[in-house]
Amino acid sequence: MDEGRTLRELVHSAHRALAELGSARVACPANVDRFDWSADLLDELARVALEVGEAAATLADGHDEDIDARARDLATAIVRRRNDALIPLQLSTRQVACRS
Repeated sequence: MDEGRTLRELVHSAHRALAELGSARVACPANVDRFDWSADLLDELARVALEVGEAAATLADGHDEDIDARARDLATAIVRRRNDALIPLQLSTRQVACRS
């Protein structure tokens, strides 16, 4: 199998995986902390956003400032969403601590 075909298959595989995730009904597995589980997945998606920018640079034979900036923006937005989910958790933990 030639390298071009292998790269094409990798890109198609990544696309299929992300499309499946986007259309799936995702539920946190039983006996797993929902915040930790979703935070880990969102962190990984943020890394994917950055890797998409790197992959585009590799395939286009050079970085593009606009693509790099948008990849960073997407990664930042994903991490911000993860952090926003932490705020209610921190508030409820403080409320419980204050009642004790």
